[in-house]
Amino acid sequence: MNDCAHVWPVCPRPEIDESLPSWFERVCHEYTMTPTLLLGVLEREAAGKTAKARTCDAERLLDRAVAERIAVLGQLSDSDRNALWPPATRWELRDSGFCSYCPYCCVEDIAQHRTPYGRRCWQQSWCTICNAHGTALVVRQQTHVSSNHSLWSPAKLKSDRQFLAPDQYRALKVAREPAIRSTVLACLLHIERTTAAAISGIAPDAWSWGTLSPDEFLMILTDLTTWSLTHFEPVRSWSAAEELTPAEEQEGYGLIGRIRRMSASEYGEQRMTRTLQDVANPKVRGAALWTAHAFMATCHTAASDRPSGITTQERQAAWLSRSAPAARDWLTQRQESWPPSYRRERWIDVRELT
Repeated sequence: MNDCAHVWPVCPRPEIDESLPSWFERVCHEYTMTPTLLLGVLEREAAGKTAKARTCDAERLLDRAVAERIAVLGQLSDSDRNALWPPATRWELRDSGFCSYCPYCCVEDIAQHRTPYGRRCWQQSWCTICNAHGTALVVRQQTHVSSNHSLWSPAKLKSDRQFLAPDQYRALKVAREPAIRSTVLACLLHIERTTAAAISGIAPDAWSWGTLSPDEFLMILTDLTTWSLTHFEPVRSWSAAEELTPAEEQEGYGLIGRIRRMSASEYGEQRMTRTLQDVANPKVRGAALWTAHAFMATCHTAASDRPSGITTQERQAAWLSRSAPAARDWLTQRQESWPPSYRRERWIDVRELT
């Protein structure tokens, strides 16, 4: 490509719900360039600078000068720019690239004669289930841009275990039915839809979650998912609530249980606490969200036959009483910022557990 080009002669139009890394990857494919290489050219054109060490491509795309240069070269309309660079929600994954996808969505893209693309919602840390199909997102295998289209063959997509799951899970698209609230995926859809609404300023249903404002719900969800994902070094303890049974892992299309989640390979940087934003793997985030649903929601039924408690408080007592002291101490400290009325009505006193 000519560094001084005024516009890109070939530039795919972004889809309505497409994420920025996905669209930029499709642009790069047209010129047989890697995103890193093309970004280097854009940075030199935009500000005469090179990328900082250890800065990922997705973060470099957010640089204002680079974004403005891309908008000019791609002849993007105002609506395209607003969609590709939306306001931050503070729930974006730290690994903000195109790293997970729904096989069903991608097969439908192929049926519509377009290259599968990454949806913006897949970059949100609370999103682990495809809302359209009721199936768990899959970790994407990255390859060189020159072989990009081979990733999206129907044969490759249909080889995913999630794609081969029983058709009964398609019924999760209408997860309001009480009969299917008993599955892990239904619980995940319930909490993820509530989270998305809270981010938009819609208060959660009081019967399901208690009387909470959107910000209060999000604060408590952050605390509980962080608690679920943290190893509490140096003890390396883990709550018994994280002990997913084989039935629960299968119901959740392979939700990752305690043993694998103890591996540092599932996390990016080493942190004293780990949030949803720190974890790229949607199966790990899904396990934390499912645990939060068990602690917060009025109705929650485990996929297995293990005792889980009829009420929210019974579930809290059964699981927290078996957790390590370090985990309970951390949660007790975080609860001090929760609304007092909510704690009295919906929670046990964690300090009284032994």
